[in-house]
Amino acid sequence: MVSIIYANRDRDVKRIRNSLESLRRQSSTDFEVVFVDYGSGNILVDNYRELLAAYDFARFFPLEVSGLLWNKSRALNYGINKASRASVFIADVDLIFHPESIKLFGKLANPRKFFLFQLGYLGQKESKKLSHTYRFEELHPARHGKVNGMVLAPRKALLEVNGLDEFFHFYGAEDEDLFARLEIAGYQREESTAAFFYHNWHQSFSGSEDELLTGNPRVKNITRLNQRHFLRNRERKIIKPKRQTGMGEIIPKQERELLKKPTLCFRIPNILAQMEHFLREELPSCKGEVIKVDFVEDAYFGSLKHKVKKILGRQSQPYISMKEVNDMLLKQILFCYRDHNYSLQISEDLKSIQFRIQL
Repeated sequence: MVSIIYANRDRDVKRIRNSLESLRRQSSTDFEVVFVDYGSGNILVDNYRELLAAYDFARFFPLEVSGLLWNKSRALNYGINKASRASVFIADVDLIFHPESIKLFGKLANPRKFFLFQLGYLGQKESKKLSHTYRFEELHPARHGKVNGMVLAPRKALLEVNGLDEFFHFYGAEDEDLFARLEIAGYQREESTAAFFYHNWHQSFSGSEDELLTGNPRVKNITRLNQRHFLRNRERKIIKPKRQTGMGEIIPKQERELLKKPTLCFRIPNILAQMEHFLREELPSCKGEVIKVDFVEDAYFGSLKHKVKKILGRQSQPYISMKEVNDMLLKQILFCYRDHNYSLQISEDLKSIQFRIQL
């Protein structure tokens, strides 16, 4: 009756097992799991493969896209394309299902409606029960909330609106946007009050992480940028995402191999003028080429001479931090190159960013 879709990158195996175990306990077996891994590390992928092999209701799709920015929308769209059932439920690896969840989906499923659900948030202490034998009724959430990405919808409806908008990268607003576009397309939204879903505790994401450069690419102000895109879609009553011709399309492996053989190489220091000129003029002029770029922190940037000149206001050549280099590059990818064959890697010492792209 229903395909349950997970989109994952680098989440811990124990958490995923807890969610799948809650599905193993279902009173109805009329479901499948489509588990899409979007670029996790090789060791984790091997662990996921071993874990999912223990569940005969699960199909595993490991996508080799570790060099791409995290795009939950594209991962879910890939899963929607692979789903074989009439209804789709978008889940999360933190989700714990009530044993009657599949039966509930069967009662609710309607070709002209989609359903949202309330979510109970388990505290850290309650979540520890998930590692042992427990009854769903014995779990006591600290609070409930309605704002979450869970949705039960006809697969046909999701295909009609061309799935989730793949502009949305990292986190934020992709679910709200989908719900709004389904309504604009004529599907009725309903909210179920059944307390059938609990959230496994994890440490809350801090927005301050977007302010820092880490080995995990993030963009400052990305939440507001995603929100602006959602509001634009809603204001203009957009049904199918603009500039999105495909849905969940992944660059073939043989094409990704081309990135290992660049035809042009550049080395760009963290000088503002060089960054702006390269991203806005030089890079767009390299059509037909495979580009390798090393964005690097200039040795002079960390020198005492540079620091003194900056304090005294005598610095004639403006430099930017590697975090600012990161944000400029990632935003250029989001706006101009998100559908291209590319890869990005931040060095361990955070002093260089390697970017490859086929233009």
